[in-house]
Amino acid sequence: MKKIITVALFGALSTGFLLASEVVKFDKKLIGERNNIGYKYNGEKLEYKIPDESTIPNNQFGDLIKYGKELTVHTYKYIGPEVKDKKMRYSGNNLSCQSCHLEAATKPYAAPFVGLYGQFPQYRPRENTIGTLADRINGCMQRSMNGKPLPVESKEMRAFEAYIYWLSQGVPVGAKVEGNSLSEINRKMIQTTKADEAKGKEVYSVHCASCHGVNGEGVKNEGLANGYTFPPLWGNDTYNKGAGMYRTLKAADFIKSNMPIGATKENPILTDEEAYNVAVYMNSNNHKRPEKANREKDFPDANVKAPDTYIEGKDPIERQHGPFGQFIKTNK
Repeated sequence: MKKIITVALFGALSTGFLLASEVVKFDKKLIGERNNIGYKYNGEKLEYKIPDESTIPNNQFGDLIKYGKELTVHTYKYIGPEVKDKKMRYSGNNLSCQSCHLEAATKPYAAPFVGLYGQFPQYRPRENTIGTLADRINGCMQRSMNGKPLPVESKEMRAFEAYIYWLSQGVPVGAKVEGNSLSEINRKMIQTTKADEAKGKEVYSVHCASCHGVNGEGVKNEGLANGYTFPPLWGNDTYNKGAGMYRTLKAADFIKSNMPIGATKENPILTDEEAYNVAVYMNSNNHKRPEKANREKDFPDANVKAPDTYIEGKDPIERQHGPFGQFIKTNK
């Protein structure tokens, strides 16, 4: 009798948990209100332009810009977990920033730094606060790089900021640049369709395994602090569960316009559905990856919690696999 009551109670609690998760839905309009910086840039989206390196000045500031680019491309060489100076081991894995921010953070629709500088300070829903550019950089350090924050006054932080500043030259504060953000896969599809992990595995085998490895291990270069030719997608030496790439929709958006090698927004190789499925397979619970400390504190305001943010023990599995319609507020 006691067992029956316990099972019934557990079932009721589970049902209540799912219903409670559906009460508060992601409200994109609310994020827009919180992102209001007091005025609106009235111009059209600006053309995507990468500055010519000949414009880098031959002075101390120019040296900082060059170091910022070098840090972006070869992060593991200067602040990775295998560098000789233990005090400089800020990154917890051997990825580079350009593992996600492709081509030294200059490829459009691949999370580029171009035009980024004037967007900060900005409202950050993950922390539910106004964050600076340095905060954003350290968010990557603690999540995508699975490490610890850079001191704000450090040469490395100033170099990252200088490089982003240089890549954003001529872009007014508040202006939008075409290609500055990820290109979204079909949002109507994700609202009603569940991602298929088995189909994602097939996509991975055909399009991804040749570079990233059958077991997602990547191709590591020989020697210490020498990074990867192709980064690992799961395992101990990759992004942790607090990273943006661990989110299904964000990963699918990135994959569609950039993967496999040669893909662009204008000429993708995968369909929206294939990108969606392989994103779920990549981030499957069957694939081990580092945890992010205190991740349960992300998105303290449920109204602006990204619909694809999945935390084991806190969210229903639909937040990882979809469909996502039940987590997205629609204004009809």
